[in-house]
Amino acid sequence: MMLLAIPKDLECFFSDGVWKSVSDNSANKTAFLNSATIVKISLFSNSAGPKQESEFNKMLDNIDHQMQFSKNIQEGSVIWICFIEERHLSLFLKNLNLLTSFDYLTWPKGCASILNSAPKLIVFDMDSTFIQIEVIDELAKAHNVGAEVSEVTESAMRGELDFSESLITRVACLKGLSSNTIKTIANSLSLSPGVDKLVKWAHLQDIKIAIVSGGFTPFVKKLATKMNLYKVKANDLEIEENKLTGKVLGDIVDAKAKADFINELKQQLNLQTNEIMSIGDGANDLLMMKETGFSLAYRAKPAVDKKAGGRMKTTNLDRLISVFTN
Repeated sequence: MMLLAIPKDLECFFSDGVWKSVSDNSANKTAFLNSATIVKISLFSNSAGPKQESEFNKMLDNIDHQMQFSKNIQEGSVIWICFIEERHLSLFLKNLNLLTSFDYLTWPKGCASILNSAPKLIVFDMDSTFIQIEVIDELAKAHNVGAEVSEVTESAMRGELDFSESLITRVACLKGLSSNTIKTIANSLSLSPGVDKLVKWAHLQDIKIAIVSGGFTPFVKKLATKMNLYKVKANDLEIEENKLTGKVLGDIVDAKAKADFINELKQQLNLQTNEIMSIGDGANDLLMMKETGFSLAYRAKPAVDKKAGGRMKTTNLDRLISVFTN
């Protein structure tokens, strides 16, 4: 294995198993980045610097194609920026997953060399993404049907069950639950680590934040009010005499509804696909991810990890600030 001491903030060009600074390969850099098939990938990790460098070197030892990369450090956060040909992306990600612990984000096509800008709209799933819990599981625990409901939730998020049918089944278990329980849980939602910093930064950058959820309206509305979110959408629970009836009102917010919501916002804001990012963890988030240029699997199920344009298994959501400012 080559032992490389990779300097920070220096663009490097990797070819034929050897890397050199871009200043020694400016012609190669120009020709390489001008290709229409170049893809940009940002890598990031919680590991200490030496471990990151060791893992990056290990990955280089298993690459036989050209690549440009740089190691950027901002406020103690290391972001590795890689440019590769699109035809090598699958193998690159395979080596990345097998040989390293990096989280990563693949940028949309066309953003490799010129359009290094953050998305103008970020759309989150709510449960286990924007917040740390699955709300329906917490409601079920309060109604003493927690084990029964959480098992169905897990299967649905893995894509093993039809989401709409599973939601109807789970909500039926909540029949008779006091609506006061909704207020209690809504007032104590735990945000996912880093999401508060990311939202504050997004507001300063005029980036809009939205939530579309297969969960329930009182919770997304509470988050919208508390954090000044642009738009939210979720399911409405039927309540009579301050108790849940065990039914959902109106159309269920399933995978298609999430994708439709993205496209509605896209039209409202006059955005391009590459200007939108989706973040989720479950199988019902995959359709909306197809509608956005950026997509990120956050602490996600394997099926989502495999198909999303990025993954975040160990780092926190505020790491995206460093990704979008490098």
